[in-house]
Amino acid sequence: MKINNLQINGFGKLSDKKINLDKKFNIIYGKNEAGKSTLLSFIKSIFYGVDKTKNGKDISDYDKYFPWNNINYSGKIDYELDNGKRYEVFRDFKKKNPVIYNSNKQEISLDYNIDKTKGIDFIYEQIKIDEDTFKNTVIVGQNDIKINKSAQNGLIQKISNIVSSGDENISYKRTLDKINKLQIEQIGTDRTKEKPINIVNEKIEKLKNSKSKLEGYKDFVQENDSEVQKIQDKIDNEEVKLSLYRVIKESNEKSNIKNSEIEVIKKIRDEDLEKIEELDDKVDKTVKENLKNEKKSSVLAIISIFVLIVLFVICYLLKLNKVILIILASIAGLVLILDIIDRIIFNRKKKSKLQELESLEKKINQEINILKNNIRARQSEIDLKQQEIKQAENEINRLVMNSFEDKLDSDFIENAFELSEDVLESQILDKNDKINNLKIEKGAKQNQKELMQEEVNELSKVQEELDRLEEEKKDLISLNNSYNIAKEALENAYENIRSSLSPEFTSKLCEIASKVSSGKYNEVSFVDTDGLIIGTSDGRFVPVERLSQGTIDQMYLGLRLASIDTISKEKMPIILDETFAFFDDDRLKNILEFLSNNYDRQIIIFTCSKRETETLDKLNIDYNYIELEK
Repeated sequence: MKINNLQINGFGKLSDKKINLDKKFNIIYGKNEAGKSTLLSFIKSIFYGVDKTKNGKDISDYDKYFPWNNINYSGKIDYELDNGKRYEVFRDFKKKNPVIYNSNKQEISLDYNIDKTKGIDFIYEQIKIDEDTFKNTVIVGQNDIKINKSAQNGLIQKISNIVSSGDENISYKRTLDKINKLQIEQIGTDRTKEKPINIVNEKIEKLKNSKSKLEGYKDFVQENDSEVQKIQDKIDNEEVKLSLYRVIKESNEKSNIKNSEIEVIKKIRDEDLEKIEELDDKVDKTVKENLKNEKKSSVLAIISIFVLIVLFVICYLLKLNKVILIILASIAGLVLILDIIDRIIFNRKKKSKLQELESLEKKINQEINILKNNIRARQSEIDLKQQEIKQAENEINRLVMNSFEDKLDSDFIENAFELSEDVLESQILDKNDKINNLKIEKGAKQNQKELMQEEVNELSKVQEELDRLEEEKKDLISLNNSYNIAKEALENAYENIRSSLSPEFTSKLCEIASKVSSGKYNEVSFVDTDGLIIGTSDGRFVPVERLSQGTIDQMYLGLRLASIDTISKEKMPIILDETFAFFDDDRLKNILEFLSNNYDRQIIIFTCSKRETETLDKLNIDYNYIELEK
C-alpha cells in the first residue's frame, strides 16, 4: 500500500491542509505542538474512524481531535494497493460511515460489509489488518516503540491465526491458564472449598437430610383436610338456613312496606270521602240560606204594605184628620214605591246571586268529581298493591322451593314461613353466631394446616431443589469433561501452530534483529512467559527489557517489522513518530540504511529534529520533505 496524499479539512489543530507523500521515504518535520501526532492519528482515523468512547482516558479521541477553529470535522485520503487499485476515502468524522471512491471517482461504499458498531469495514477487507494490529505494527507512536506483553501476545497470536486459521485473540498459555481458572471457578475439585461442585455436593447432602425429616407431615395434613371439610359442610348447611331466613325476612319486609303503603292510600281515600261529605253539606247550606233570606225580604215588604193599608183604613173609618190620611197615604205610597224599587234591585241581585250560586255549586261539584276520581284511583292502587303482595308471596314460595327444596327439609321450610318477625330475627342472629363460630374453628384448623403445609410445601421444594442440584451436578461434570477435552485439543492445536509458525517467523525476526543491531544480536525469539527474549554472547536468553533503551527500541522495531511481514501480504507503509529518540547516530544510520535496502515500501517518519534528514543526506537516500508550521 502507498498513501498518495492527505487532505485535512478539520482535525484537531490541523485545518485546510493537503499533504502529498512519496512512495519511499517521507520526512514530516515539525517542532513540538506542530501537529505531527495529530496528523498520525488522522491517518489511522481516516481508515478506521475516530473512537467516541473514553476507554479509561479523560477524554475520547473524538472530542480530543474535534477541530479547534473549523467545524468541518472531515478529511480525505488517496492511496493505492499493491495490486495497483487506487481509492479515495472521504470521512466526515461526525458520521459513522465513510464515502469510498474508486479510481474513476465512482462511489463504491456499498461494495463493502457494514458492521453495526464500526460501520463500513472497507480497510480490513482490503488489507486484512484490524485497528489494533495496525496500531501495533504499521504505526509506531511517539515514545511508544515498545509493545507491552499483552499486545505482544495478541500480536503473536494473530500471526498464529494466519498459520492455523484459528480465531483466538490471546496466547496459548494464557488461554490454557484461563481455562484452568474457569474450570476451578466454575466447577472446582475434590480438594477445593466453596466451589460449585463442592457447594452442590454439600447442598445435596443437606437436602437429603431435610427430605427425610419433612416426610412425616403428610398424614397430618390429610387428616386436617378431612376435619376442615366437615366444618365447611356445617357452615354450608347453616348458611343455607340463614339464607332462607333472610329471604323470608326480606319478603316480609317488602310485604310490610306494601301494606304500609296501602294504609297510607286508604287514609288518603277516606280523607277524600270526608271532603266530599263536607262539600255536599256546603252546597246544601249555601242554597238554603239564600232562599231563607229571599223569603224574609218578601214577607217584610208585604207586612209593611199591609200595616199601612190597615192604618189608612182605620184612620179613614175614624175620620181622622185628612193631613194624617194624606201622610199615611203618602207613606203607604212611598213604601209601595220603595218596595217596587227594592224588588227591582232585589231581582237583579237575586239573578246575580243565583248565577253566583250556580257557579259555586258547579265548582263544588267539579271538586267532588275530582275527589271521586281520586278515590277510584286510590282504590285501584290499593287493589294493585294487594295483588302485588299476593304475587310476591307466590314468587317467594316458588323461589324458596326452587332454591332450598333440595337443600333443606320441607318441614323446616314450612316452619320458617310460620315464624313471627321477632323469632325470625332471633334465628338470623343465632345462625350468624353459629356460622362465625364455625368459621373460627375452621380458621384454627386451617392455621394448623398452613403451618404443616409450609413443611409439606418445603418438602416439595426440597425435592425440586434436590432434582435441580442433581441435574446441576451432572452439568458440572459434563462441563468439566468439556474443559478437559478443550485443554487437550488446545494443547494439540498449539503444538501444531508453533511447529508451523516458529521456523518462518523466528527466522525473519532473527534476520531483522541481526541487521538492525549490526550483527550484535542474532538470536531473538518470543515466549509466552517473558515475551521478547534475546540471546547474549555467553549463550543465555534474557528478556529484552534488561538491555539498554536503544537496544530495546531496536528489538521491538524488529518485532513490528517481522510481524507486519507475516500478518499481511500487502506491503504496508511504516509510520514512525519520533521513534529514534533513543537511537545514537550509529544506530540511526544503521536503521535508516536497513529500511532503505530491505524494505520496498513507503516509510513515513515524523520528527522534530534534523537528525533523520542529515543522516539520509549522508547516505545519499532520496526523501520527500514536508514541514508542518507550528
